[in-house]
Amino acid sequence: MDARRFDALVRSLARSLPRRRLVAAIGAGAAVVRAQPDRHALAQTPAGTLQLPCQACNCVTGGGCDCCLIGITGGGVVRTDHGDVDLILFATRLGATSGQDAAGFVRWIDPHSGAGLTLESVGPVSYITDTGDERTREIRGLMTGGGDATPFILRVFDAGPDKPGKDTAALQVGSGISAQPTPPSGAGFGYAAQGPLVGGDLQLLGEVAPVKASR
Repeated sequence: MDARRFDALVRSLARSLPRRRLVAAIGAGAAVVRAQPDRHALAQTPAGTLQLPCQACNCVTGGGCDCCLIGITGGGVVRTDHGDVDLILFATRLGATSGQDAAGFVRWIDPHSGAGLTLESVGPVSYITDTGDERTREIRGLMTGGGDATPFILRVFDAGPDKPGKDTAALQVGSGISAQPTPPSGAGFGYAAQGPLVGGDLQLLGEVAPVKASR
C-alpha cells in the first residue's frame, strides 16, 4: 500500500469513533494482500510502500482468519481532573520491511487548557503492547500543538466490548512525561492528563477486523 494512501486511511479512520461494522469493512478493504505461511503481507517493491503484518485471529463463524490491522482505534470523551477532553486514535503495526514499526494518528483536544489546546501526532509512531496487561497499549511519537514537535506517550486501556465506560486513556507530552528519560524540569512544553472514557470507545482491531485467510 502506498504510504500516502495509508496515511490518508489513518486520518480518515481517526476522525470517526469506532463502529464495529465500519471497522470490519475497513479491515477487509485495507488488507490489500492476503496472508502467506510466513504470516506477513506480500513484499511491495516500489519505494514508499507500507506493509501490513497479518496474524491468526478469531472469526465469528470459526475457521482460519487473519487480522491484518493489528492495532487499536477509537476515541471519545476522556474525563480528566480538570475537565472533559476529546481523544481520537488510530494505530496499527506495520510489516517488517516497511521501514518503521507502526503508523497511526492521535488527536487530543483540551478546551480547558488556556484558550484551548489541540495536540496532534506527527510522523511515525511506536505501538507497544504491555506484556503485563494484554488489553493495554502505548503509542509513542512526536506531537505538535504546544510549539515545536514534542515527544509524547499515550497509554490506553480497552476494557473489552462487554465493559462499556471502563476504557481509560493517559497522555503525557514533553516535560509532562514521567517515565524515563525524564526531560529536565521546566524544559519546554509539558502536558499530562488522564481519565476514563465517559463517551465513545476504544477497540483492539484484532477483535473486530478479521480477514478470511487464503490457504
